[in-house]
Amino acid sequence: TDSLGMPEDVIVTVPRLSLVMWSWSDSMKDILYGGITESSVPGVGGLECARYIPLWLKITEEIFVIIYAAVLYVWSAKTLKKVTDDDVRVIRERNGRVGGSWKSFMLLLLALVFGMELSYKIVTRQLLFVMNPCHVMTITQLYLLCVVPSKVSVAVLRIMIHNSFGTFLGVLFAVTNTRELRGEIPVYWVQHILICIMPLYIIYLWGPRCLEPLSDWSWARAGLLFFGHYHHHVLLPLSELTYVNLNNMMCPPLSFQLGGQYYRAIQIVIMSIFVLTFGKLYSALSLWLIGPLDAECKED
Repeated sequence: TDSLGMPEDVIVTVPRLSLVMWSWSDSMKDILYGGITESSVPGVGGLECARYIPLWLKITEEIFVIIYAAVLYVWSAKTLKKVTDDDVRVIRERNGRVGGSWKSFMLLLLALVFGMELSYKIVTRQLLFVMNPCHVMTITQLYLLCVVPSKVSVAVLRIMIHNSFGTFLGVLFAVTNTRELRGEIPVYWVQHILICIMPLYIIYLWGPRCLEPLSDWSWARAGLLFFGHYHHHVLLPLSELTYVNLNNMMCPPLSFQLGGQYYRAIQIVIMSIFVLTFGKLYSALSLWLIGPLDAECKED
Protein backbone atom coordinates (compact mmCIF):
# COMPACT_ATOMS: atom_id res chain seq x y z
CA THR A 1 0.00 0.00 0.00
CA ASP A 2 1.02 3.64 -0.40
CA SER A 3 1.17 6.32 2.29
CA LEU A 4 -2.60 6.84 2.01
CA GLY A 5 -3.32 3.16 2.55
CA MET A 6 -4.47 2.56 -1.06
CA PRO A 7 -3.38 -0.74 -2.64
CA GLU A 8 -0.69 -0.33 -5.29
CA ASP A 9 -2.59 -2.49 -7.81
CA VAL A 10 -5.48 0.00 -7.70
CA ILE A 11 -3.11 2.90 -8.30
CA VAL A 12 -1.69 1.10 -11.33
CA THR A 13 -5.08 -0.10 -12.64
CA VAL A 14 -6.81 3.32 -12.69
CA PRO A 15 -4.29 4.99 -15.05
CA ARG A 16 -4.26 1.89 -17.23
CA LEU A 17 -8.05 1.95 -17.44
CA SER A 18 -7.95 5.62 -18.38
CA LEU A 19 -5.41 4.92 -21.10
CA VAL A 20 -7.50 2.04 -22.45
CA MET A 21 -10.66 4.19 -22.52
CA TRP A 22 -8.76 7.05 -24.17
CA SER A 23 -7.30 4.70 -26.77
CA TRP A 24 -10.72 3.15 -27.43
CA SER A 25 -12.26 6.61 -27.84
CA ASP A 26 -9.56 7.66 -30.31
CA SER A 27 -10.00 4.42 -32.26
CA MET A 28 -13.77 4.94 -32.52
CA LYS A 29 -13.29 8.53 -33.68
CA ASP A 30 -10.80 7.34 -36.29
CA ILE A 31 -13.23 4.72 -37.63
CA LEU A 32 -16.15 7.16 -37.59
CA TYR A 33 -14.56 10.13 -39.34
CA GLY A 34 -10.77 9.83 -39.37
CA GLY A 35 -10.73 9.34 -43.12
CA ILE A 36 -13.02 12.35 -43.62
CA THR A 37 -11.06 14.90 -41.57
CA GLU A 38 -7.83 13.84 -43.30
CA SER A 39 -9.40 14.12 -46.75
CA SER A 40 -8.40 16.96 -49.06
CA VAL A 41 -11.56 16.57 -51.16
CA PRO A 42 -13.52 19.87 -51.05
CA GLY A 43 -16.95 19.82 -49.45
CA VAL A 44 -16.55 16.79 -47.18
CA GLY A 45 -15.86 18.85 -44.06
CA GLY A 46 -13.13 20.65 -42.19
CA LEU A 47 -12.80 24.06 -40.54
CA GLU A 48 -13.32 26.03 -43.74
CA CYS A 49 -16.55 24.16 -44.43
CA ALA A 50 -17.73 24.70 -40.83
CA ARG A 51 -17.17 28.47 -41.19
CA TYR A 52 -18.88 28.71 -44.57
CA ILE A 53 -22.08 30.11 -43.02
CA PRO A 54 -21.58 33.01 -40.57
CA LEU A 55 -22.79 32.60 -36.99
CA TRP A 56 -25.52 35.25 -37.23
CA LEU A 57 -27.06 33.46 -40.23
CA LYS A 58 -26.91 30.08 -38.47
CA ILE A 59 -28.79 31.53 -35.48
CA THR A 60 -31.37 33.19 -37.74
CA GLU A 61 -31.95 29.96 -39.67
CA GLU A 62 -32.35 27.95 -36.47
CA ILE A 63 -34.93 30.37 -35.04
CA PHE A 64 -36.91 30.18 -38.28
CA VAL A 65 -36.66 26.35 -38.38
CA ILE A 66 -37.92 26.04 -34.78
CA ILE A 67 -40.93 28.29 -35.48
CA TYR A 68 -41.62 26.50 -38.79
CA ALA A 69 -41.40 23.08 -37.12
CA ALA A 70 -43.70 24.16 -34.28
CA VAL A 71 -46.36 25.28 -36.76
CA LEU A 72 -46.04 22.01 -38.71
CA TYR A 73 -46.23 19.95 -35.52
CA VAL A 74 -49.43 21.63 -34.29
CA TRP A 75 -50.99 21.42 -37.75
CA SER A 76 -50.02 17.75 -38.21
CA ALA A 77 -51.10 16.73 -34.71
CA LYS A 78 -54.59 18.15 -35.29
CA THR A 79 -55.14 16.73 -38.78
CA LEU A 80 -53.13 13.47 -38.94
CA LYS A 81 -55.38 10.55 -39.86
CA LYS A 82 -54.02 7.53 -38.02
CA VAL A 83 -53.68 4.00 -39.36
CA THR A 84 -56.71 1.90 -38.35
CA ASP A 85 -56.92 -1.72 -37.19
CA ASP A 86 -58.88 -2.53 -40.35
CA ASP A 87 -56.05 -1.11 -42.48
CA VAL A 88 -53.55 -3.36 -40.70
CA ARG A 89 -55.78 -6.44 -41.11
CA VAL A 90 -56.16 -5.91 -44.87
CA ILE A 91 -52.44 -5.20 -45.29
CA ARG A 92 -51.44 -8.35 -43.38
CA GLU A 93 -53.76 -10.50 -45.48
CA ARG A 94 -52.32 -9.05 -48.67
CA ASN A 95 -48.72 -9.44 -47.43
CA GLY A 96 -49.39 -13.07 -46.55
CA ARG A 97 -50.68 -13.83 -50.07
CA VAL A 98 -48.12 -11.91 -52.11
CA GLY A 99 -44.95 -12.20 -50.01
CA GLY A 100 -42.76 -15.13 -50.95
CA SER A 101 -39.42 -15.98 -52.52
CA TRP A 102 -39.21 -12.62 -54.29
CA LYS A 103 -39.51 -10.84 -50.95
CA SER A 104 -36.63 -12.89 -49.56
CA PHE A 105 -34.58 -12.14 -52.68
CA MET A 106 -35.18 -8.38 -52.43
CA LEU A 107 -34.34 -8.42 -48.73
CA LEU A 108 -31.13 -10.36 -49.37
CA LEU A 109 -30.12 -8.08 -52.25
CA LEU A 110 -30.69 -4.89 -50.26
CA ALA A 111 -28.86 -6.30 -47.23
CA LEU A 112 -25.93 -7.39 -49.41
CA VAL A 113 -25.57 -3.97 -51.04
CA PHE A 114 -25.85 -2.17 -47.70
CA GLY A 115 -23.29 -4.55 -46.20
CA MET A 116 -20.86 -3.68 -48.99
CA GLU A 117 -21.48 0.01 -48.39
CA LEU A 118 -20.81 -0.41 -44.66
CA SER A 119 -17.60 -2.29 -45.44
CA TYR A 120 -16.36 0.55 -47.64
CA LYS A 121 -17.20 3.08 -44.92
CA ILE A 122 -15.25 1.11 -42.31
CA VAL A 123 -12.22 0.56 -44.55
CA THR A 124 -12.07 4.25 -45.56
CA ARG A 125 -12.77 5.36 -41.95
CA GLN A 126 -15.93 7.25 -42.97
CA LEU A 127 -18.52 5.33 -40.96
CA LEU A 128 -20.20 8.54 -39.78
CA PHE A 129 -21.51 9.02 -43.32
CA VAL A 130 -23.95 6.18 -42.51
CA MET A 131 -26.01 8.89 -40.79
CA ASN A 132 -26.78 10.40 -44.20
CA PRO A 133 -30.46 10.03 -45.19
CA CYS A 134 -29.90 7.55 -48.02
CA HIS A 135 -28.36 5.04 -45.61
CA VAL A 136 -31.15 5.68 -43.10
CA MET A 137 -33.63 5.01 -45.90
CA THR A 138 -31.91 1.69 -46.64
CA ILE A 139 -32.08 0.67 -42.98
CA THR A 140 -35.75 1.66 -42.90
CA GLN A 141 -36.50 -0.44 -45.98
CA LEU A 142 -34.71 -3.44 -44.48
CA TYR A 143 -36.90 -3.01 -41.41
CA LEU A 144 -40.09 -2.83 -43.48
CA LEU A 145 -39.17 -5.97 -45.43
CA CYS A 146 -38.53 -7.89 -42.19
CA VAL A 147 -41.46 -6.94 -39.96
CA VAL A 148 -45.07 -8.04 -39.90
CA PRO A 149 -47.18 -5.02 -40.98
CA SER A 150 -48.47 -3.00 -38.04
CA LYS A 151 -49.68 0.52 -37.31
CA VAL A 152 -46.11 1.58 -36.60
CA SER A 153 -44.60 0.04 -39.73
CA VAL A 154 -47.34 1.49 -41.96
CA ALA A 155 -46.70 4.92 -40.45
CA VAL A 156 -42.96 4.47 -41.05
CA LEU A 157 -43.64 3.55 -44.70
CA ARG A 158 -45.79 6.61 -45.29
CA ILE A 159 -43.23 8.99 -43.78
CA MET A 160 -40.42 7.26 -45.68
CA ILE A 161 -42.20 7.75 -49.00
CA HIS A 162 -42.57 11.46 -48.31
CA ASN A 163 -38.85 11.64 -47.49
CA SER A 164 -37.72 9.73 -50.57
CA PHE A 165 -37.22 12.85 -52.68
CA GLY A 166 -33.72 13.18 -51.23
CA THR A 167 -32.74 9.87 -52.82
CA PHE A 168 -33.68 11.15 -56.26
CA LEU A 169 -31.61 14.26 -55.53
CA GLY A 170 -28.75 11.89 -54.76
CA VAL A 171 -29.16 10.52 -58.27
CA LEU A 172 -29.53 13.89 -59.99
CA PHE A 173 -26.72 15.60 -58.02
CA ALA A 174 -24.54 12.60 -57.23
CA VAL A 175 -21.59 13.32 -54.94
CA THR A 176 -19.04 10.59 -55.70
CA ASN A 177 -15.78 12.55 -55.43
CA THR A 178 -15.09 11.00 -52.01
CA ARG A 179 -15.28 7.43 -53.38
CA GLU A 180 -11.82 6.29 -54.39
CA LEU A 181 -11.82 2.52 -53.84
CA ARG A 182 -12.62 0.14 -56.67
CA GLY A 183 -16.33 -0.66 -56.71
CA GLU A 184 -17.45 2.20 -54.46
CA ILE A 185 -19.15 4.19 -57.21
CA PRO A 186 -21.06 1.20 -58.70
CA VAL A 187 -22.26 0.27 -55.20
CA TYR A 188 -23.43 3.88 -54.76
CA TRP A 189 -25.57 3.68 -57.89
CA VAL A 190 -26.96 0.22 -57.13
CA GLN A 191 -27.91 1.30 -53.61
CA HIS A 192 -29.68 4.45 -54.81
CA ILE A 193 -31.56 2.58 -57.55
CA LEU A 194 -32.75 0.05 -54.96
CA ILE A 195 -33.83 2.82 -52.60
CA CYS A 196 -35.88 4.37 -55.41
CA ILE A 197 -37.71 1.18 -56.39
CA MET A 198 -38.03 -0.55 -53.01
CA PRO A 199 -41.00 1.56 -51.78
CA LEU A 200 -42.85 0.55 -54.95
CA TYR A 201 -42.21 -3.11 -54.18
CA ILE A 202 -43.33 -2.71 -50.55
CA ILE A 203 -46.52 -0.99 -51.73
CA TYR A 204 -47.12 -3.96 -54.04
CA LEU A 205 -46.57 -6.35 -51.10
CA TRP A 206 -48.84 -4.50 -48.70
CA GLY A 207 -51.44 -3.22 -51.15
CA PRO A 208 -53.04 0.22 -51.66
CA ARG A 209 -54.29 0.38 -48.06
CA CYS A 210 -50.75 1.00 -46.82
CA LEU A 211 -50.94 4.47 -48.40
CA GLU A 212 -53.06 7.35 -47.21
CA PRO A 213 -55.65 8.71 -49.70
CA LEU A 214 -54.11 11.02 -52.28
CA SER A 215 -56.34 13.81 -51.00
CA ASP A 216 -54.95 13.47 -47.46
CA TRP A 217 -51.96 15.82 -46.98
CA SER A 218 -51.53 15.23 -43.25
CA TRP A 219 -48.92 12.51 -43.73
CA ALA A 220 -47.02 14.69 -46.20
CA ARG A 221 -46.79 17.40 -43.53
CA ALA A 222 -45.66 14.80 -40.98
CA GLY A 223 -42.99 13.64 -43.45
CA LEU A 224 -41.79 17.21 -43.91
CA LEU A 225 -41.63 17.66 -40.13
CA PHE A 226 -39.49 14.54 -39.76
CA PHE A 227 -37.29 15.57 -42.70
CA GLY A 228 -36.56 18.98 -41.22
CA HIS A 229 -36.07 17.67 -37.68
CA TYR A 230 -33.59 15.01 -38.76
CA HIS A 231 -31.51 17.43 -40.83
CA HIS A 232 -31.43 20.39 -38.45
CA HIS A 233 -31.49 18.67 -35.07
CA VAL A 234 -29.56 15.44 -35.76
CA LEU A 235 -27.27 15.89 -38.77
CA LEU A 236 -26.43 19.56 -38.20
CA PRO A 237 -25.30 19.19 -34.55
CA LEU A 238 -23.24 16.11 -35.51
CA SER A 239 -21.67 18.08 -38.35
CA GLU A 240 -20.77 21.01 -36.09
CA LEU A 241 -19.28 18.68 -33.45
CA THR A 242 -17.18 16.60 -35.85
CA TYR A 243 -16.54 19.05 -38.73
CA VAL A 244 -17.99 16.42 -41.07
CA ASN A 245 -20.32 17.79 -43.74
CA LEU A 246 -23.17 15.32 -43.24
CA ASN A 247 -25.62 15.61 -46.14
CA ASN A 248 -24.12 19.01 -46.95
CA MET A 249 -25.47 20.67 -43.80
CA MET A 250 -22.35 22.81 -43.22
CA CYS A 251 -21.43 23.81 -46.76
CA PRO A 252 -22.91 23.11 -50.21
CA PRO A 253 -21.72 20.28 -52.49
CA LEU A 254 -19.77 21.05 -55.64
CA SER A 255 -22.81 19.96 -57.68
CA PHE A 256 -25.16 22.50 -56.05
CA GLN A 257 -23.76 26.00 -55.39
CA LEU A 258 -27.01 27.97 -55.65
CA GLY A 259 -27.36 30.81 -53.14
CA GLY A 260 -23.86 30.92 -51.67
CA GLN A 261 -24.03 31.37 -47.88
CA TYR A 262 -27.83 31.36 -48.10
CA TYR A 263 -27.96 27.92 -49.74
CA ARG A 264 -29.57 26.30 -46.66
CA ALA A 265 -32.33 28.92 -46.56
CA ILE A 266 -33.01 28.27 -50.25
CA GLN A 267 -33.01 24.52 -49.66
CA ILE A 268 -35.59 24.87 -46.87
CA VAL A 269 -38.00 26.41 -49.38
CA ILE A 270 -37.16 23.95 -52.17
CA MET A 271 -37.34 20.90 -49.91
CA SER A 272 -40.65 22.01 -48.38
CA ILE A 273 -42.22 22.17 -51.83
CA PHE A 274 -40.79 18.91 -53.11
CA VAL A 275 -41.24 16.84 -49.94
CA LEU A 276 -44.92 17.84 -49.86
CA THR A 277 -45.50 17.02 -53.53
CA PHE A 278 -43.04 14.28 -54.44
CA GLY A 279 -44.48 11.71 -52.04
CA LYS A 280 -47.92 12.21 -53.54
CA LEU A 281 -46.60 11.86 -57.08
CA TYR A 282 -44.68 8.70 -56.12
CA SER A 283 -47.79 7.26 -54.44
CA ALA A 284 -49.98 8.02 -57.45
CA LEU A 285 -47.43 6.49 -59.85
CA SER A 286 -47.07 3.41 -57.63
CA LEU A 287 -50.83 2.84 -57.51
CA TRP A 288 -51.00 3.20 -61.29
CA LEU A 289 -48.12 0.74 -61.84
CA ILE A 290 -49.37 -1.94 -59.42
CA GLY A 291 -52.98 -1.61 -60.57
CA PRO A 292 -52.84 -4.48 -63.10
CA LEU A 293 -50.81 -6.63 -60.68
CA ASP A 294 -53.27 -5.86 -57.91
CA ALA A 295 -56.14 -7.03 -60.12
CA GLU A 296 -54.31 -10.29 -60.87
CA CYS A 297 -53.66 -10.77 -57.16
CA LYS A 298 -57.35 -10.39 -56.40
CA GLU A 299 -58.26 -12.91 -59.12
CA ASP A 300 -55.80 -15.43 -57.67
